[in-house]
Amino acid sequence: MSLFRHALQKALHAYARLFKIVAPIYVAIILLKHTPILPWIAAHMAPAMGALGLPGEAALVLVLGATINIYAAIAGCAGLALTPGQATTIALMLGFTHNLLVESALILKLSRRGVLWIAIRIVVAVAAGLVFGPIFARAWPGAVVLAGAASAATSAPPIWYDLFVNGGKSLLFLFAVLVPIVVALEVLQGMGALARLRAPIKPVITFLGFDARASEALIAGVFFGLVYGAGVIVNRVEDEGLEEDQVGRLCLTLVLCHAMVEDTVLFAPVGAVLWPIVILRVTVAAGALLVLRVVARPAVVTAPRQGA
Repeated sequence: MSLFRHALQKALHAYARLFKIVAPIYVAIILLKHTPILPWIAAHMAPAMGALGLPGEAALVLVLGATINIYAAIAGCAGLALTPGQATTIALMLGFTHNLLVESALILKLSRRGVLWIAIRIVVAVAAGLVFGPIFARAWPGAVVLAGAASAATSAPPIWYDLFVNGGKSLLFLFAVLVPIVVALEVLQGMGALARLRAPIKPVITFLGFDARASEALIAGVFFGLVYGAGVIVNRVEDEGLEEDQVGRLCLTLVLCHAMVEDTVLFAPVGAVLWPIVILRVTVAAGALLVLRVVARPAVVTAPRQGA
């Protein structure tokens, strides 16, 4: 019971901290929407965003997600009118490349090739948007998602309605999604679930080129993320004495595939289709590891024959 109480306190604290980030950004987006500024941004960014299957306003969401964090991007999405396909594209791109400033600091601390892993992260995000954005836009045009935004087919609601009614719905939805996730992850961590997963996943991580010593750091990053899992990741890397090759594989995996539960489910309130996000992020990470395994495979040296 004490474990659950502790987990609930951590979840409520996390929501309170995120509320301080999300609420001001949501208000700013709504205010911009009711001025000429956001239409101006949309008009100037429309050609670039069009290649991703996104409206021009989405440029602001991508910048918020990449420079601040994924919660800021969700607040931005909640202030705009997005179709499910567009929300899915944003979720996929920011899954690869959110919170760059903070998370890149950890990658640079862990690996001498940190700049390479960060560059791969950005390139993959842009490539994913270019390839899958138009596909998602055609696959899920749907009705415009009303997550604090007015439908394009109707007149815009008054600013007070956008701020308080739609804003309240979005923040409540975020609470309903975030708190259970954090509680579940904290309980699993408190029960020692990470350590118990080492044996079952050993064949998989060995196939992908990992040493068994990297398993706990890998699990922490995949489930908890680079920020929340940083303590476990850094401690495991240092305590296990992982070589640069193993650290590089760990960084490559985590820049492409971390916080898979939270970062994916949090986009549900803005209408994203979740299953392709998970499949694509896991597939890209696994594919990158297999390519690295082939490229980095040590050369086989044949011993000279006797009498040669």
